[in-house]
Amino acid sequence: MSRLSAHLDRIRTADGERGAVTTLVAALLAVGLLLGMGALVIDSGQLFGERAELQSGADAAALAIAQTCAGATGCMIDPYATAVRYAGANATDGTAAVPGVCGRDAGGLLAACPVSGCFADVPTTGNFVEVRAATRRPDGSTVLPPVFGRILLGESYDGRGVLACARVAWGGPRAATGLGLTMSLCEWQVATTGGTVFAPAPPATVPGSVERVLRLHGTGNACAGGPSGWDLPGGFGWLEDSTGHCETQVDVAGTYRDNSGVSASHTCQTALAQAVTNRTTTLVPVYDGAGGTGNTGFYHLRGFASFVITGFALPGANTPSVLTGAKPCKGSDKCVYGYFTRDLVTTATALGAPDLGATAVQVIG
Repeated sequence: MSRLSAHLDRIRTADGERGAVTTLVAALLAVGLLLGMGALVIDSGQLFGERAELQSGADAAALAIAQTCAGATGCMIDPYATAVRYAGANATDGTAAVPGVCGRDAGGLLAACPVSGCFADVPTTGNFVEVRAATRRPDGSTVLPPVFGRILLGESYDGRGVLACARVAWGGPRAATGLGLTMSLCEWQVATTGGTVFAPAPPATVPGSVERVLRLHGTGNACAGGPSGWDLPGGFGWLEDSTGHCETQVDVAGTYRDNSGVSASHTCQTALAQAVTNRTTTLVPVYDGAGGTGNTGFYHLRGFASFVITGFALPGANTPSVLTGAKPCKGSDKCVYGYFTRDLVTTATALGAPDLGATAVQVIG
């Protein structure tokens, strides 16, 4: 072999070694990059999963507290204990921290919310509750440890915590679908002693003494404003049926139309009978003003009442009270019997009306 051939062989061998080293370095770099990416994916996935669990727990806790506060006893049940229970129930490991429960309620039992926090803007009016949920591990720590994050971020990376917030408001529904029958604010005030006396909601058993008689037409109505025995001349409380089920969509911002005539439609008679049989709470629009006459009549909504129908006396339909067996409506009077209660409604689309017994909850953050 000549000197030239030997030199060329040495060059090729050196180039091969350098190529192998380059390939090895590239492979190691690629493995390191993949491990780093894997670290980020795993740690990020852990954080996102924890965040979803905490948000679910915060939402459930805020809704549960709002529903309790909207009830007859208000926020008397410990809101913090409720928040801890619901937040923990939605965590995979069965535990979650609750840094704070705050809000505004009529009884002043909820702590005021700070301006800074999960939500910058605190509602200026209305009742609401805010729940903050945070990471808590079985050992009591509140930081999720990194799985592989230190590969890229160094030994100083000790993990991070996760926070979730939920805010739920409650109050009188401003817009909802109610029964195609209305009553005056005066009648509601007389029947509930100014909104201070309510019977327990179904399925609770109630005495016959809670029953009230709403007179659509006839004598004995302390709130009658016209010769027909109703505040709207030529109207008897029946409303335009917007659904075909003796229901009407009503909004506080506007008015709703009267359906003239003393007789209830067949659809409304059926709806009333079913309400009596099923002991369901009925959402009834309450008006504070009326105008027009007969077919041009209209009402202005004040709010919604929760009413349990126990019987009625209408042309062609006469059902005695299921509480007492009596027929308190006599002669040609047209009446609906029942009792007022406090209850949550699910048909509301907005809040903002006075609380007349029907209360809705709504997620606002």
